[in-house]
Amino acid sequence: MNHVLLVEDDPWNQAVIEDIFRYDNVPGDLVCVDCAEKALRILSALDPLVVLMDLTLPGASGIEAIKIIKGDPATKDLRVWAITARNARADIDEALAAGCDGYFVKPVLRKQLAEQLRMLPARGASESLELQTARQTDEHDLAG
Repeated sequence: MNHVLLVEDDPWNQAVIEDIFRYDNVPGDLVCVDCAEKALRILSALDPLVVLMDLTLPGASGIEAIKIIKGDPATKDLRVWAITARNARADIDEALAAGCDGYFVKPVLRKQLAEQLRMLPARGASESLELQTARQTDEHDLAG
């Protein structure tokens, strides 16, 4: 099964990503958890195509979780994309240094995230995705 794991504590932000899967023809099954600890517990069994990680979470931060994921030989090759309101250069650099494979600033551009998710190879494909850093300009495309 092709799963995408969303680690997001805000129900409204979860709903935005759920809508992208529902209405923008994004393949795969979205699995949502509200903290890094839950994500780390299910990660190996779920084996997602990508982890969409908020960086500001209750308990362990998204950065801490990314370091654990990338430091574990069993999960080090998983794609992890930050989806966060933190848009300072230092935040982006910290996430990339922790092992993030992509960085999306909230509010995310719905079309841009949907396109990136559709580009993910299905489980078993050998394609890789280049680092995508998506930043919102003046457009507000969340509620769409």
